[in-house]
Amino acid sequence: MIKMKSIKRGYFGLIAISLILGTFSCDKEKLKPVVVFADEPGYQANDTMLAVGDTIKVLLDLTWNGKHRINDVELRVNDQLAGKYDVDIDEGQFSIIIVKGLSETELWDFIISDEGGNTTTITLTLTKDPNSVFSGLKYFDSIYLGAQSNPTRPGFLSISNSTYYRLEAAYQNQALIDLLFYYDETDKATIASPGANISDGIFQGDWAPSNWETRNTARFLKVDIIPEDFFGMIHDGFIIENYDADSAKRKARELAAGDVYLFELENGKKGIFYVNSVVEAIDGEVNIALKVQE
Repeated sequence: MIKMKSIKRGYFGLIAISLILGTFSCDKEKLKPVVVFADEPGYQANDTMLAVGDTIKVLLDLTWNGKHRINDVELRVNDQLAGKYDVDIDEGQFSIIIVKGLSETELWDFIISDEGGNTTTITLTLTKDPNSVFSGLKYFDSIYLGAQSNPTRPGFLSISNSTYYRLEAAYQNQALIDLLFYYDETDKATIASPGANISDGIFQGDWAPSNWETRNTARFLKVDIIPEDFFGMIHDGFIIENYDADSAKRKARELAAGDVYLFELENGKKGIFYVNSVVEAIDGEVNIALKVQE
């Protein structure tokens, strides 16, 4: 079985923060620092509904208790730490841009602490818009596929049931097979699908994909993104926005480490994979990290 890591619902994005120093009046009798959402143009001050991937700006007005300086601002989302920032001020403003994640409801807690150990918390509730276009991704962090003559690694993959198959077993489970790997002098190291135009002789005998009754077809589109963007991807927004069916091919050819491909499976699900490593030979192999729509 393939090792799989699911993208957890409730992930979130932190894009930018800024601190604006200022002077405000304060009540020295209060023991806790004071924090409120600043209701200014361009900033979100109330609970709201957002589509997955939408961004909002939040601005906090911070006021000390007249004795203890404010030390830090801590952010928690559904009680998970999202960030902690040193501020060291008496009074001022703190701004941040946040991204709506995949959870149905996100409770963003802004916890303000001062040097006296006093804390104050205010909360912003973000609800997922039911009409959100984007959805979550299943994550397979290390998929090995062997070429047609590899003696130890199977070369056929079912993403739906997270299983590798050798040629004979793949023939017996044709409807489940999504991807395969092979090498030849024309296409070099290639990920394709049973429905691709694979040259005769690469897979031989009665079990060869050309003889299958059910030949699922996937299509592939090479894209140019940095590894950090791939590994940080938590929803399918990039995939939806960049996959072009008219430009996609039936093979991901001449694979090299660092290549990134979008793909669409026979069942309509889209995904993306990153080539971790590749050995170019008929007994070679490829290792990829793969994300696919839930």
